[in-house]
Amino acid sequence: MGPTEVLETPVAVYLYIRLPIPKSYPKKRLEACLRGLERPTKKPDIDNLAKSVLDGLNGVVYVDDGQIVSLHVTKVYSSAPGVDVLIKEELP
Repeated sequence: MGPTEVLETPVAVYLYIRLPIPKSYPKKRLEACLRGLERPTKKPDIDNLAKSVLDGLNGVVYVDDGQIVSLHVTKVYSSAPGVDVLIKEELP
């Protein structure tokens, strides 16, 4: 985030969650996951993943996650697991 102050304004949060492809998947299914033809519809649940990330940003990016007025979350399979986060101030 860099040397910025913690946000005190309403914010919009965009999360792009990249989950690892299960090692048990055969090659054909693995390729389908990488092409976006198969999506992760099993655990972990998207709301639990989002909650973990949002709670972790409390006091770091914004004062409290109650400031979130818009939330967009996407969950996909990827060969490079991780979470991409974009936070924008929602000023009137």
